Amino acid sequence: MKMMRWWKVTALLAAAAFLRYAPAQSPVAAGLPVFNVVSFGARNDGSAAATGAFQNAIAAARKAGGGTIFVPAGRYTSGPIELFSNMTLQLDAGATIVFPVAPLPFVKGRYLGVEALVPMPLVSGDRVENVAITGRGTLLTGDYAAWGTAYGAPPAAVRHDSDNANGPLWDRLLKAINAGQPVSPDDYHAAASELQPSFICFSNAKNILIDGVHLVGGPAFVVHLLYSENATVRNVVIDAYPGPHANGIVVDSSRFVRIADDFVDTGDDGIVIKAGKDADGLRVNRPSEDVAITDCTVKHAHGAVVIGSETSGGIRNVVAGNIVADGTENGIRIKSRRGRGGVVQNLRFDNWTMRNVGTGIAISTYYVMGGEGATMEEKVTRRTPVFRNIGISNVTIAGARQVADIQGLPEMPLLGLRLLHVAGEGRTGLEAESADNLELRDVKITARQGPGYSLQSITNLVLDDVGAKPAPAGAPAIRLENCPDAVLRNNLAPPIATQGNAQ
Repeated sequence: MKMMRWWKVTALLAAAAFLRYAPAQSPVAAGLPVFNVVSFGARNDGSAAATGAFQNAIAAARKAGGGTIFVPAGRYTSGPIELFSNMTLQLDAGATIVFPVAPLPFVKGRYLGVEALVPMPLVSGDRVENVAITGRGTLLTGDYAAWGTAYGAPPAAVRHDSDNANGPLWDRLLKAINAGQPVSPDDYHAAASELQPSFICFSNAKNILIDGVHLVGGPAFVVHLLYSENATVRNVVIDAYPGPHANGIVVDSSRFVRIADDFVDTGDDGIVIKAGKDADGLRVNRPSEDVAITDCTVKHAHGAVVIGSETSGGIRNVVAGNIVADGTENGIRIKSRRGRGGVVQNLRFDNWTMRNVGTGIAISTYYVMGGEGATMEEKVTRRTPVFRNIGISNVTIAGARQVADIQGLPEMPLLGLRLLHVAGEGRTGLEAESADNLELRDVKITARQGPGYSLQSITNLVLDDVGAKPAPAGAPAIRLENCPDAVLRNNLAPPIATQGNAQ
């Protein structure tokens, strides 16, 4: 019997880990009482704020040791809702809870990979167990632009040029933290006014279920799982397009997570795995691990399924299969940068269809976001991100700007990236640089301009059953540069170009 391939082992281990911890149904114990918010004074025509009614119903459930907060059909207006252990927030079909844009209290949390004061999430639970949000109802709030007005503009005295999407106070705070400079509580409080709340956030939580609800609006992260374990997000529809930082489902230094049968339309990353950013992320050093993503569709997002760019605590054992990416900027995206550190390993992407995407497969250790600059080569330390053992298989890419863009660092090449059964069509083909043990097997690319494959500084390269159509201008199908000891076999391509140092 042939040895089982590594990516199958990884998938089986991840699935086994999830099944061991995943709840088969709502984690809230059966037999607990039901608390109808209408019975606590909520008006179901939206004519008056129902915040007090939700708080009173939750207080009664908490006194009883848990229960279901039931929201019947109708329209309700409320401030933030905080859930506690052994509670279910159940929205009946036809029920809508509206969260108006307004200043919120600040609480301890994590924003874009950095622990800080943040606006209180609209629906939350901290240090809770056995909590669920279920039903066919809708949670609705403003988009990123609307929430940007909640606290007004920063004082004129602190305004300065900043490329950071949040603002100068947050930009100043990040630079101070990364420089190891003292940061006062007042600094955190001032910067919090430039941030957006998460829509739903469970932190330091266990046994979480979010099932069936419709989420409209995207202040920032729509579903945020922070420092949590054993969580399921399924059958959820997210309408959060457009807006920067309006990420759909965010797994943030959490483990044993299942994301299934969701539709995500958002202005930033669709489904994203994070683990802390730069100096603060290295200090916290908590990974995201054992995550299964399946049967999801993503539209408009920066990336359909994204790893990073916050990788400092490490990300491992992630499986993403049966995914449709429609009109996203990237399909599969793995990103980090020098200074961020973290080991990203044991990732499996299988059975994908992409259409009208920017880049089908984007892997980069040169990521730059607002407020950040390019990095220079440096000695390998814990600040150096490591990408290794990544398998991508059974992928169809149509109408891409670029089929694949793969960029490792000269001082830390990508290690063990394998593409199997990939068919891609785009304006440009596949580019890869700085990798070791890169394997392309049964990969077929049609590029409308330039080479189908442009590979540079790759060691231990294998091209097996690779095909490409040369561009009309006569560009080579495959171009190799500084790729010693490459193995090519069974390829359906014209002769390889040899220019300069090309091989």
